[in-house]
Amino acid sequence: MEKRLEINQIFAKPTVSEWVAKINKDLKGAKTADDLHYSIEEGLAVSAIQAHSPQDFKPISRNRDHTIACHIDTREVNCNANIKSLLNVGVNTLVIDVYVNVDYAEVLNGVILDYIQVVICPMEEGAEQKVLCYIKERGGDMNKIYSPSSRRKTIHIPFSRSVSDQLAQLLHKVNNSTSDDILLILDGQKDFLSEVAKIRAGHILLANLNKALNKEIKYRLLSQTKPSTKGVHELIQSSYMGLASIIGEADGIVSVALDPKYKLNAVHTYNLIVMESYIGKVRDPAAGSDLIEEMTEAICKKSWAAFIEKV
Repeated sequence: MEKRLEINQIFAKPTVSEWVAKINKDLKGAKTADDLHYSIEEGLAVSAIQAHSPQDFKPISRNRDHTIACHIDTREVNCNANIKSLLNVGVNTLVIDVYVNVDYAEVLNGVILDYIQVVICPMEEGAEQKVLCYIKERGGDMNKIYSPSSRRKTIHIPFSRSVSDQLAQLLHKVNNSTSDDILLILDGQKDFLSEVAKIRAGHILLANLNKALNKEIKYRLLSQTKPSTKGVHELIQSSYMGLASIIGEADGIVSVALDPKYKLNAVHTYNLIVMESYIGKVRDPAAGSDLIEEMTEAICKKSWAAFIEKV
């Protein structure tokens, strides 16, 4: 007769009170279990001790075709060669700083624009029209261009030590935008779990905004993985921020390298995570993690309240 092995019959499931008693014993009076919190930002923390909730978590569903973008300074001497090397390793979106005195025939020489997206960031007055005119003359697909004067626009939310403030800014800018097709770029946090929860919260908040406005704003949410220090630490930071963006259900990354020699490494690392681990094929990989779910909910509540207060 076949016997089924029931793990719960062999190992009794400890209760929350038993976990708390064990933690208090291990802390030896230095602290208590009540003192253990995971700080998301100043004034926003969740308990580090999470009891499993019977709630049926509904995964965030995104049809993701991962965007891998790189930031390009068109004034760089080897700009064209750098662009081609990045496109050869899987980059499909160029975020380019454009200037009036740059020769775009040279910068984009040999670049087949129909197969990539281009995000135009004007750094000088008149620079946007100059590059747009060049792309039109080349017969480029204007439906793949994001620029201030086009229907498709970019919203960049810079780094903030407050996750909730960053997302509240995002909601304000999306709410005030006249575009229905937006590329959202959020500077990544330096804390792994907060970054995962922040991106998940971003999707939930945007869904709430669509519901409140009774409309459907098309968007792609990218995490900008800009390291804070150069050297080997840069590669480590960009790697874990790339992993956090995938687990949090971002639609891709914008890779920013401080040291040119690590520019390709950051893209390679992201490609490996997406294609080797298949995390990007799982719907909302963090769903069911009590800590992440609690952090996501806390961020959503504070961000939405801050947004509503200023509307």
